Amino acid sequence: MWSNLKLFSTVLLFANVPFQVAGHMGGMFLPMHCNLGLDEVPCVSFSSRNFNLSETVEISCGVCVEMDIAGELYLEQGIDVQGKLIFPASRQALQITTPYVFVQGKLIIEQLLDKMIPQPDKELTFNFVGSDSVIFTSHHNQTFAKCNGGCNLSKKPFVVAGGSLDIQGMHDDCHTWSRLLSVNDAGSPVMNEIETPTARSGCSDFLADESFDDAAAIEGIWDGFGASTTVLNGYISVTGRTSGYHAPRVYLPFECITPSASYLVKLRYRYRHSSGTETLFGAPYLQLVRGKVAGGSDWVRADYVNGRAPVSQVPIDEWHDYETIIRFSDEMANASETTSLSLYLAPYSDVDTIDLEHFELKLAPASAFEGRSCDSLLVNGNLDLFDHTYPFYQGDGVLTVVEDASIAPPGATSFFQSKFRTSKYYSFFSQNIAEECLVKASIYTFSAYARVDSPVARVVSFSLEAGTTTSSIATCPPSADNSWVHCTGNILLTEEHAGAVSAHIATRIHDDDYSNVDVAEVSFSYHGGRVTQLTLEDASGVSDCWGNGAEVLITSHTIQHESAQVATIESVDTIGIITLQEPIYRPITLEDDPQTGVEVALLTRNIIFKAAEDDNESPLDGGHVIIMHTTAPVIQNIVGVESHGFGQQGRLGRYPMHFHMCGSVDGSVVSKLAVRNTKQRGIVVHGTNDLYLDENILHNTRGHAMMLEDGGETGNTFERNLGAVGHGVEIRISDAESDTNPSTFWITNPDNTWIGNVAAGAAFSGFWFEVTSRVRGPSQALHPDMIPNALALRHFSDNVSHSNSQGLQTYPQTGYRPEVLAVFRNHRSYRNRLSGVFFHAGGRLSMDGAYLSDNKIGVDIDVDHSDVISNSVIIGSSNVYQNFVESVGAAAYQWPEVALCEAENTLVGVRLDSFHDGHLFGATGTSLRNVTFSGFGPTSCPGSTVLHVDDSDILYFDTRNSIEEIIVSDDSRKIELCDGEQQVAIRDVDGSFFGEPGFIISDTNAIFAHPDCNSIASSCAAFCPGVCLRSLTVAVPSYYDRGALTLEVSGTLPDGRAITPIYVQDFQTKDIKMPLKESSHGRLFVTLPAGGSYNGRFFLNNEPVWPLYTNLQYEDTEGNCGADFASFEIDEFDSAQCSQLVQNGEFETGIDYWWHVGNLGLAHVDGGANGSSKALMAPNAVQDGGGRWVGVGQYLDTRCIEEGYTYTMSAKVKLTNSVTGDLFQCNLSGYSSDEASCPKATLRFVNNVDGVTSWPSVGTMQQNDNEWNTIEGTFVATAENAAAHAAFLYISGAPADVDIAVDAISFTRTIITSPPSALASASPSASPDVSNSPFEASNYESVQFDEESIRLVTDSSQDSTVLTKMAHIGDLDMIVHFQDRFVSDSGYQPQLVLFFAPEAASVDDLTTNDNGFGPYFESTVVAWMRERVYCCMDHTWFTAKANDMDGGVTAYSGSIAQKMAASGSLRLKRTGGSISAYYSFDNGTLWSQIGNDVLLPANNQTAPLKMGFRIKREWKASYDVTTIPIISSDGEVDPGGNTDPRSSFSDDNTEKQSATCEEGGCVLAGPDYNAIVLSKESFTGDVTLIVKVKNREMFGEGYQSGLWLFFAPEDATLASIPANDDDFRNYAVATVGDKIFPSIEHTWTEMSSQDISGRIDQHGGDGWQNTDGYLKLERIGGNLKASMSANGNGWMDIGEEQPLPFPDAPMKVGLRTQRNWAPGYNIEVIPQLIIFEKVGAAYADVTVTDP
Repeated sequence: MWSNLKLFSTVLLFANVPFQVAGHMGGMFLPMHCNLGLDEVPCVSFSSRNFNLSETVEISCGVCVEMDIAGELYLEQGIDVQGKLIFPASRQALQITTPYVFVQGKLIIEQLLDKMIPQPDKELTFNFVGSDSVIFTSHHNQTFAKCNGGCNLSKKPFVVAGGSLDIQGMHDDCHTWSRLLSVNDAGSPVMNEIETPTARSGCSDFLADESFDDAAAIEGIWDGFGASTTVLNGYISVTGRTSGYHAPRVYLPFECITPSASYLVKLRYRYRHSSGTETLFGAPYLQLVRGKVAGGSDWVRADYVNGRAPVSQVPIDEWHDYETIIRFSDEMANASETTSLSLYLAPYSDVDTIDLEHFELKLAPASAFEGRSCDSLLVNGNLDLFDHTYPFYQGDGVLTVVEDASIAPPGATSFFQSKFRTSKYYSFFSQNIAEECLVKASIYTFSAYARVDSPVARVVSFSLEAGTTTSSIATCPPSADNSWVHCTGNILLTEEHAGAVSAHIATRIHDDDYSNVDVAEVSFSYHGGRVTQLTLEDASGVSDCWGNGAEVLITSHTIQHESAQVATIESVDTIGIITLQEPIYRPITLEDDPQTGVEVALLTRNIIFKAAEDDNESPLDGGHVIIMHTTAPVIQNIVGVESHGFGQQGRLGRYPMHFHMCGSVDGSVVSKLAVRNTKQRGIVVHGTNDLYLDENILHNTRGHAMMLEDGGETGNTFERNLGAVGHGVEIRISDAESDTNPSTFWITNPDNTWIGNVAAGAAFSGFWFEVTSRVRGPSQALHPDMIPNALALRHFSDNVSHSNSQGLQTYPQTGYRPEVLAVFRNHRSYRNRLSGVFFHAGGRLSMDGAYLSDNKIGVDIDVDHSDVISNSVIIGSSNVYQNFVESVGAAAYQWPEVALCEAENTLVGVRLDSFHDGHLFGATGTSLRNVTFSGFGPTSCPGSTVLHVDDSDILYFDTRNSIEEIIVSDDSRKIELCDGEQQVAIRDVDGSFFGEPGFIISDTNAIFAHPDCNSIASSCAAFCPGVCLRSLTVAVPSYYDRGALTLEVSGTLPDGRAITPIYVQDFQTKDIKMPLKESSHGRLFVTLPAGGSYNGRFFLNNEPVWPLYTNLQYEDTEGNCGADFASFEIDEFDSAQCSQLVQNGEFETGIDYWWHVGNLGLAHVDGGANGSSKALMAPNAVQDGGGRWVGVGQYLDTRCIEEGYTYTMSAKVKLTNSVTGDLFQCNLSGYSSDEASCPKATLRFVNNVDGVTSWPSVGTMQQNDNEWNTIEGTFVATAENAAAHAAFLYISGAPADVDIAVDAISFTRTIITSPPSALASASPSASPDVSNSPFEASNYESVQFDEESIRLVTDSSQDSTVLTKMAHIGDLDMIVHFQDRFVSDSGYQPQLVLFFAPEAASVDDLTTNDNGFGPYFESTVVAWMRERVYCCMDHTWFTAKANDMDGGVTAYSGSIAQKMAASGSLRLKRTGGSISAYYSFDNGTLWSQIGNDVLLPANNQTAPLKMGFRIKREWKASYDVTTIPIISSDGEVDPGGNTDPRSSFSDDNTEKQSATCEEGGCVLAGPDYNAIVLSKESFTGDVTLIVKVKNREMFGEGYQSGLWLFFAPEDATLASIPANDDDFRNYAVATVGDKIFPSIEHTWTEMSSQDISGRIDQHGGDGWQNTDGYLKLERIGGNLKASMSANGNGWMDIGEEQPLPFPDAPMKVGLRTQRNWAPGYNIEVIPQLIIFEKVGAAYADVTVTDP
């Protein structure tokens, strides 16, 4: 009955409103009744229905249609599948163009019979079009009315609302990706065939070859072109030059010229000049003169074949070699056009004489052309073909060949020489390269020798100039003084090189314009890189599934995500070897490295969703798929779909694949999708649990690729999914989203499973745990108490992250901080630009079995704590990646860089954090165990190191950080601390790092104390063998600047040796946040050998100083590796001026020395007390977080706090309304929790070393009716106070929205008094003899018995109660005389309370702290009375209360202007069934009654009652009073002990999971995540379930497993009770449960109940732990009520009573644990039922009385 009600629990109407605004209100779309039996309905063909395609095509509810259309189908107004639509396996290719698809029934796309992808003749495409928003209106049979009035689903939607998808686009045994095992190289590109030039018939290869030995032989061939010539001594000389063309000229046999062929010129010339003083002249050039048949002549520069070079200056009187090439045009070789052809050597300047010694002009030899291929791009690089520079040429200077083996590099006999250079900007050594060899993905290796004739070391570089693209090939080591250096390098050819119309090698010398340069042994050879064949690691599911034309993704093999490649398959052979249509860049394979081979993924599918690019106004809007509000048992099977262009950027809820607020979808599968080229995000799981996602491929996405959206999603499984090339969005949904920094897996809740997934490259992060402290979005209402960042990690193993900025990270500031260690198992993270693993702002995180390589930082521990790195391998720079970077040459350092060592990047194995104080968050330090390091040595990036410490805040390092079982397997540098880290201390537990156990420390005078420590060369670190270090925090006032104070510490070791004094400062680099907040301090961290005796002194500006207070606290625990310090004393120097401890209490000149309590700051305001001009105010607006904790305070000089002294506090206080500014009048007699509470003054004493903190009250409000009222009081210091390290005086306590202004504050020391501590610390009897006493006590420390009196005494806030052992009958009379009561000088004094209690009450039931006095003590007792006095007033207030006949409480109060101080008498009586109360000031001679008699209820008028008295402490830590109790009655009754009641649950009347029940109670403990006890019978009418907690074991340090009482529908079974906590509370009729935290004295409770609009949650709690208390859940008169009790007597309501929609519906009762992510549970309880009606058979052993 109740289950049916829930289906209709939410009715919401939305008319044309954006769907996402609605959120999830608890409702679900459900299968429609009109589709019942649909699977048995015969199907009709689509074509037979004759649909009007211009209207919405509606597949009606209850109808089955089978698609039989092929080709194209245009659905102008979309399609709404309300019944069933089937695309059969026998379908033909079809493209459906539609603005939308709605599925409210069933959409089935059957699996094709053939596995192959692609199958163009079977391809099914949905082409989504349109730029208008689409309104979805749900079917009138849909019970969930969310979209009855229409929901705006934006444009191009594919919507599932209550329907189901069964899309089978890929066979089960077909895989979507595998790792790459190996590749085959395609070889070098094919060079165009080159024709070898030959001489004309009958002609020689030589056009000229002259050595000028015979003058007659050159007659008619050579002349001086008009100048005089002579031939002598083997050269021709041209003299008497008067023109530029007067030069040696030769007539060429043009009829023998081969046109366009290259002719090689070699000559030797000399200038001589005597007519002037010039000694340098421009080098000559070659000029052709052609005589034309048509008349006239042409003058042509002959050596411009490779461009014109600058004119070099050469010296006179020296012979110079010159080599070049000439090409002749067709007309020059044509006798019909040319009559003559001559060539002359033309100088650029007017030199007197030109001598020509040798001249050779010949056709380039065949060896320059034969056998050419793209295997070698350069010809004649080692001068083994011919002795000419050809085909090299110069762009500057003169290039020649020098044949001299004695000065050539090793193995060479000749070399190229460049002389007479003019500029460093010109290439002096070049050769053209065949453009067809410049093919993408080719890698070429360059090698050469070079030397520079310069006394200064110079660098030569070689580059490739292809069109407008210049790429570096090799940069030589520096060369000087003619020393040869070897130059090597690789170049990777890219799309920028391919297609260039020209290309050549260029060579330059850096920063040198003139030096001669020699080059030898030049080669430029194909190295590989062009891959056309891929062999996969696992070919199963590939050879018969991946086919010709399919596209594949090859993931990035570099640190850049965009290095991923997409290729098209040409063929796949039977063993799975893939041949590609075009070559790709060579990736890294498993044969290269079995850990880091890339992945190959199939991108093509036979079912395609496409979004048309037809929205010009919103081009970032694509299509989107949304399965909304559709929960199990409706199942979605979405397999093998390829989508393009889906998602709508900047729009909430518009994603390529989106499960929206579906609750549990257990059984649903999203598998083998190819989500491509998205506009926003990828696969989004939102408000959805238990979804299985596997083998999905996401490529080229925008924003987060696979994500859990709100943080409430649990139980989902991500297995073998792969994402690559993730980009940021341009437009975010809101500022709260982080999609501009995209991740492949964005994780907001760790309670899910990730196995074998690959994050193969995103612009930001691979796996991003962005878990926060609360669920967000519409899921927040469903999980109000869920704390995602505290949840356990369900399962994370065998995942991979590579080619991201961060491989795996936990971020941002809220951090991931689970209660138990979260273990990331066998994670591989490599080639990430920043960190392989980044743990930030959390703690208790573990990497176990990790493989981390080629990351800038392997593991970065940043503001994190208690992390563990174990059983892992961390490599800085791997050999494989180094080889890759070297293979691609300079391209590795071009944007975007793929080289690890770009920009002087250093690599770090593990970077530890220096941020945390060790005592925060239960931190234990980071531990490295069994970790192997390599790749951080000389061959890695410069400065790399295994360990480093974050230098962002260098204040302190947790001494509990430890390493053990560490292996450094090569010459890696172990540690480097040269970034300023002052106080690093890392424990080498077993000596595996440095050979023996000890501590690694900073080599600074802030920590280098032990004489056995030794510096480690070049590391700024030291090692201390055999040493244990401990750390202590010294907190000082925050008004000191960072580094202003220096603490000098000296002392001795336990063996008597002196330490080296250390000098410690506040080394933090960050400003103090909120420096005026009272909890802000400057911190100095002292790290010293354990067990030593130390003394410190503070210095400010080199002068000794006492910094007001020094609050000390150990940062680690004793026994970590050694004992606490034997002593640690800080010199206080001379005593301060102690008559007035408050500084600047008048505020006239500012607010120096004052701190604020709370987070709202301080204000210096006008108008002080007593006519002064200024005051100090603490703003306290509720909207800013105000409350009673807000106030002002000042740290006092602890030197002035001495035992026995009396201190007087006074201040003026003004209270005003924060909103109106009106004066506020507080209640002087109210409690601190009063809604009009008054502020008071308190001193907080802290001694963290001894673990003592106390808060004595030192001043209270004396009046409340003035503008400025007085707070005053006195206080006597105890020894404990005097030993405190910090004393903070503060004024607080006004309610929220009441600002506190203070002025004229004074705290003075007056006289020494008898110390109260001496009285309060009298030693109690270790085993008090109380056997003869009628009383027992709550404890025997603060309650001390002697023969006649009972002393109640403590100085440690203990609560004391005395109770008769027996109950008494008849008339009762209890008198308590007290004497020797200590009355302090401040505040209300601890009160003496007399009471009568029920017979079953125990002394523990009646012992509460002050907070529990009202809810528990008062509600337990039958009657009570008390007195109350104030320290500083002659007045006593009296109160008496008793239960009365009307079921209420009658209270009387009175007062007298006389102080019942050190002694007095109180009396409580029951006479004739009535209660009366009295007091006496004269030891009982004269009694005064408080009020009148109160007639008790009938059951208490004669019932046995116990008598007792207790202390109500008034929140004071100390009291001391000696009492003499006298009791009388009509007799005693032995209550027979407080035995536990009998349990109403047994094995026979309950079903159980991980629980057992018997007469003594039930035990909830077992292997299941949660235990359940459920009654077999159902009950109507009034039902009360009470559970007493008998024993509750604690597990871990976090929240414990909760105990929940519940009412469930009558058809409930163990199987029907949800495992999910939130689903359980939605399922149950009502629940009440608790939550406790071991270290906090508090129990949090929550009640849930159902009404017609859904679930109502209410919260409660109280200041005790429910380890032995009670919970109660009741249905009385159709209303639900829940309450809690510490003792089973006094009950506190949890929330308000709620009416149930079915007040008498049959229901079952039960118990359940709520795990709260605790590591275990074991709870023993006694459940009892009070019932009035039942359903079915009698309920065995029913308890019918309230226990």
